[in-house]
Amino acid sequence: MELLPGDRENLAIQTRGGPEKHEVTGWVLISPLSKEDAGEYECHASNAKGEATASAKIHVVETLHEIALTK
Repeated sequence: MELLPGDRENLAIQTRGGPEKHEVTGWVLISPLSKEDAGEYECHASNAKGEATASAKIHVVETLHEIALTK
């Protein structure tokens, strides 16, 4: 598990205020993206009102034909 992006030159974490007052929006930019970047990423946030956690999985494909289509 990787906790911080400090050693990753292709990864940047950004935050900005909004969209509502007293809210912050954050995102991760991975550029260039490679197969080594595939995996599960987690975001943990906390303040005086509580804690929140979210996760997302990144699957890296070489061609569009590798993307599984679901109906």
